[in-house]
Amino acid sequence: QQQQQRRSFGNAVDAMNAAAAAGVAAPGGIGRMAGETEAAYAARAVRDTIVLCPTSPGDLLPMGPEFPADLFTSCLTTPIPIALRWFVHRNPLSRASLLDPLRVDSIPGKINDRKTPLGELNWIFTAITDTIAWQVLPSPLFQRLFRQDLIVASMFRNFLLADRILRTLNCTPMSHPALPTTHDHPLWLSWDLAVETCLDQLMKEGVLVDEASEKRSVATAASTDSEGVGNAGETGGNGGIGNEIAQGQTRPSHPASLAPAAAASVVSPPSSSQSRAQITAPFFAEQLTAFEIWLEFASLRLQGSGECQVLQFGDPLSNGDISGRYFYLEPPEQLPVVLQVLLSQAHRVRALALLRRFLDLGNAAVNLALSVGIFPYVLKLLQSSIDEYKHVLVGIWAKILLFDSSCQADLVKDGALPHFIRHLHWGLPDPGAAASSNLPNPLPLPATMGDDGAGQRTMAAVILSSICSDYAPGQKECLAKNLHGFCATLLSSVEYLSTVEDSGSTPGIKRASISEERVPASFRLWLCLCLGN
Repeated sequence: QQQQQRRSFGNAVDAMNAAAAAGVAAPGGIGRMAGETEAAYAARAVRDTIVLCPTSPGDLLPMGPEFPADLFTSCLTTPIPIALRWFVHRNPLSRASLLDPLRVDSIPGKINDRKTPLGELNWIFTAITDTIAWQVLPSPLFQRLFRQDLIVASMFRNFLLADRILRTLNCTPMSHPALPTTHDHPLWLSWDLAVETCLDQLMKEGVLVDEASEKRSVATAASTDSEGVGNAGETGGNGGIGNEIAQGQTRPSHPASLAPAAAASVVSPPSSSQSRAQITAPFFAEQLTAFEIWLEFASLRLQGSGECQVLQFGDPLSNGDISGRYFYLEPPEQLPVVLQVLLSQAHRVRALALLRRFLDLGNAAVNLALSVGIFPYVLKLLQSSIDEYKHVLVGIWAKILLFDSSCQADLVKDGALPHFIRHLHWGLPDPGAAASSNLPNPLPLPATMGDDGAGQRTMAAVILSSICSDYAPGQKECLAKNLHGFCATLLSSVEYLSTVEDSGSTPGIKRASISEERVPASFRLWLCLCLGN
């Protein structure tokens, strides 16, 4: 019966593959459109159908006591517990192998809370599977499976895990669309390291207990319980009531006095202190360090040849073009991880700074960042009230809009214009202060800014000029936000400063340098372009 059951699954796989090849849509799925030919309908049905199979034709489903009966479905629905249980089985030399595999199911935390151990592991798992998919899949397929729909993306991330686990059990999962082989990708070793680090920390904190320690604690509790009962019998030996009271006080206080086999089979729910347990996984910090090293020696490879030119960061790579030749920018494998790090306040500033440096490499770098899905994250961060993000985000958005001006629609729709208009006065006094003071001092810049205030104001003007360029809704919104008034005030402040230079006692050359520092020529140029657009 087991053989028949296993082979019936294989026949089901053959039937689904044949249906997909014939263009048969899933039940309740794709319908034929009016006027659509049969060939066009079949092609569209195959293209829009997604099939995930645990085996290839002729494979037998794994059956054993170590894993759930439906291991494939468990991988797709509860990937983290299955991954932890599989790790314990597959790594006998690790300290985690001392754990009862059922104990890993009691790791405290919530899957969507990144501050808990379970949430931290899920966060790392998402970053690693995203990176693997981004590296091995063609860009259109990656966008379709991992960026268009959250549920589809989650299923295919978990399918990568199922592919890795089932291949060790002599099964070869299949999918439509077909995916390249990923079970031996080097990043899975990073996942194993993160799992081992997490389990080791939880064992040190006593949240997870290995079998040997648990047996010792059970034996200690049992001996303590027997001693307590003996003492109580001696105390209340002259009266049955005293004995009953002593036993009644002793027995409930030691629930661990069950038989060792029974106690080992019971997985106790985490206590409140365990649910607040935290782990410090170095994965994201290490990936940011690796990305920083990559940036310092960015590799530009001549497309179509074996030439490779390694250039230190800071060399002029405005458009990825050197001496009239087009260079292919080798994608850094840490880029999808940077995307995930933007979700964490602990590493967000560093990740944004590194992302800004990456975009400075030119249009090829901007294209890679947009293809990995960075756009909605940096759009959402514009709503943040933290000033430390703003100057980095302005540089990032200036690069994005210079590469793809169609992003102006999203900025207008999301109401991000006030952020950039306020940034026109970054490090300057209040716009109306010039009328009441001879020459006010500029406001101090944040410590992370250095002396780049003029550059920040210029980039804000570049962004606003791009938003207004040939885009009526952007022009209308900028007029409603009085952008023309701000530009006129900044340009007139240059004339005001020039008047002070002529009539003041301070040498004119010094006043001119102050004026140029606050409103330099490039800034004035982009302000005029803003007004023109």
